[in-house]
Amino acid sequence: MIRLIRAEFLKLRTTQVWFWLLLATIAVGALLAVANIAPHDGIRSEEKVPDLFATFAASPAYILVFVLGVLGVTTEFRYQTITPTVLQTPSRWAIVTAKMITYAITGALYAAVALLAEAAVGVPWLNSKNIPVHFGNSEVQHAILGTFGVIALFGIIGLGVGALIRNQIVAVVVGIIFLIVLENILLAIPVVKKAWPYTPNGGTQAILYTHGDATPVNGVHLLSTWSGVVVLLLWAFVPAILGAAITMNRDIT
Repeated sequence: MIRLIRAEFLKLRTTQVWFWLLLATIAVGALLAVANIAPHDGIRSEEKVPDLFATFAASPAYILVFVLGVLGVTTEFRYQTITPTVLQTPSRWAIVTAKMITYAITGALYAAVALLAEAAVGVPWLNSKNIPVHFGNSEVQHAILGTFGVIALFGIIGLGVGALIRNQIVAVVVGIIFLIVLENILLAIPVVKKAWPYTPNGGTQAILYTHGDATPVNGVHLLSTWSGVVVLLLWAFVPAILGAAITMNRDIT
């Protein structure tokens, strides 16, 4: 398994996609810090500081890591680099597991970069406004750990969608439409919006924020933190397992 994971990291490093998405992650992290502090209704008290570190995962910025996960599978089918991989490792389950571990680690690294970008811009700015940032604060730590977990899982979600659909463009477009458009439409429809907490975005919000029922989203109460973890784990692993069981077991040519 270690050999397979090393091979996956080698494949990732030999493309330019990870680099450009990493630059985009840095830029988005810095811009989100500005968006959180600059407005008149932005961060103006110490109680709001955790929002600075939850912003990257709470916003559609997780799409960057989702796309990276999708490309981790679909690119191999598009350029047929999956063929030598399968010839060397006939077990499709082993291949998918190695990819899941690789992109979960990569997602966590992207989360670290995003958090550093947010901190580099946000912490000095908040200090200049006499708003202290205490990294020992439990809610700040909750937001930071939550961001690592959410972004790592979105790497696996992208991987699962890519394994299920295989077509690169279709997988990316369908995933983005669902995560950005359909989830928001679901939240806006009174009859079905109570299902929103069980979507990827609903699970993400539950993980990142500790206020729970105190601050409902459009009248819909968030799940508990651990329930949100379960929801996002299901969205991460079910598509990946289905992809390994169905699509990855088909003829690769």
